[in-house]
Amino acid sequence: MQTIEIHDIVPDPIADIASKSSEVWFKDHSFTRGKHYLITAESGTGKSSFFDFLYGRRHDFQGSITFDGASLHSFKVRDWNKVRQHNISLVFQGFRLFPELTVWENLQLKNHQTGYLSDQKMMQMLETLGIPEKKDIPLRFISYGQQQRVAIIRAMCQPFDFLLLDEPFSHLDEVNQRTICNMVSAELKERGASLMLCSLGDPYFFEYDEKLNM
Repeated sequence: MQTIEIHDIVPDPIADIASKSSEVWFKDHSFTRGKHYLITAESGTGKSSFFDFLYGRRHDFQGSITFDGASLHSFKVRDWNKVRQHNISLVFQGFRLFPELTVWENLQLKNHQTGYLSDQKMMQMLETLGIPEKKDIPLRFISYGQQQRVAIIRAMCQPFDFLLLDEPFSHLDEVNQRTICNMVSAELKERGASLMLCSLGDPYFFEYDEKLNM
């Protein structure tokens, strides 16, 4: 996937109250593979909804979104399965991990579907992010910040053209944020992929080609 284009979109629930000054809602915009985008937004302005639309979790929006010219309104289940397996990876704000499974089982559950990363590569990521000793511990017994790191690694366990991060480092200190950003930046460069990051305002430690205010 090379381009995501939006045309005059707005979530149905906030269509009457969404700001006309938004640089996302009610606008035409193109997101290109390989570029990095920061989308800043206040709470309640629809930033998570935007990512839900791009990931096919929600469809209650006005306007149109296209992937390489194909309208999302025409997508079937098989189309979304392909997108989620090959083109878009999303780190949910709520993580959507499995608390009863260990850290390693959470990662393998994703990686077994894709076969994208070797066990050695996943272990290296755990070491880079400072949690190798948590590998065999059930997720419910590790901290929220450590769970965020697991969610980031899980997002790497598949090919993608666009990586979507929804407020991804809110429970991490500056040192851990910088470490994760460095690792993610290296992966993006290696894959030639785009970053789309939604945040309440913190740009974290990435370089951006474009910044949009929702």
